[in-house]
Amino acid sequence: MRGIRLQRPQINPIIVREARTRMRGARPYVVLTVFLALLALAGVGIFQLMAQQARFGGVLLSAQVGQGLFKGLAFVELLLVVFLAPAMTSGAISGEREGLTYDMLMATPLRPEQVLWGKLVAALSYLFVLIFAAVPVFSVVFVFGGVEPMALLKALALLVMTTIFFGTLGLFCSALLQRTTRATVVAYALVLLLLGVPLLLATVWGQFSTPPGQAPPPPLVYLQPFSALTAITTITPSADQAMNFFGYGDPLSGLPFLTLLWPGVIHYGPAGPVVVPVYRATLIFYGLLTVLLSWATAHLMGPGRRWRPRRSDLGFVLLLLVIGLAAYVWRDWWHVAPPRMG
Repeated sequence: MRGIRLQRPQINPIIVREARTRMRGARPYVVLTVFLALLALAGVGIFQLMAQQARFGGVLLSAQVGQGLFKGLAFVELLLVVFLAPAMTSGAISGEREGLTYDMLMATPLRPEQVLWGKLVAALSYLFVLIFAAVPVFSVVFVFGGVEPMALLKALALLVMTTIFFGTLGLFCSALLQRTTRATVVAYALVLLLLGVPLLLATVWGQFSTPPGQAPPPPLVYLQPFSALTAITTITPSADQAMNFFGYGDPLSGLPFLTLLWPGVIHYGPAGPVVVPVYRATLIFYGLLTVLLSWATAHLMGPGRRWRPRRSDLGFVLLLLVIGLAAYVWRDWWHVAPPRMG
């Protein structure tokens, strides 16, 4: 028994080094303070907008205020995540190459997978701090009502998964292009494609469909995070207002781009209309793509013959099989099929 030593689990040294570097000085705390202040101002602005609608003769209920604040604040924070996550990771690998420290990093006992996860966690940890620091601001909506705590947890889950996916996308571009400027440009180009192409296709789909006027297929917005967030922040339609996705009094209901976001599909059955929200498919596909991008990034980071099979590939394959099997078994839970007529 004397020869047995209990070793404490060690934190990835990449995470320790990056965290200490990023949290030095007053800049991280200033950014956090400014972010929370802007989020609070956005909430005040949405409240004033809804109060102005009430002054022009509209009926404003407390629950409607809570729903409007929840949706507006969630959209602001998701917009921050989508455009900051690639910027945080697009220079993680290429910056080491440009600083001539990449070879020394690869000479350490750390495997490429450990470097990958260390860089990803260290780069996105500050975004996670911003996300969870905003929870007290979101809790204000419970004062007005109209929002369930489970909806807040779903929004947090989507924000975290979106951060990981877009962060992994930036890390992949950093490992592939090896220059920070090019990696950042390509990462943001891919982000704009994921955000803009579904909206563009949804705009023109009805003009070219047969017969004309058909709704775009739901899989078109599986990778659109704002459609997923719309599904989470929208109250489930009632039987008498099945097609009213955007509640009355919602200050965001008049924005034209919201009509292009598909929160889900309504199926009519014996028990009445049932909505299958699109955010479930978004979470599953983000998980699959994150694993695939991580596997490709790990091979791009390795020296020598990059695409030679490794033992670590078994872990990625196992993750893909687990996610794929779960998606197949619970396909009725997430698959947003077109509504059946008749």
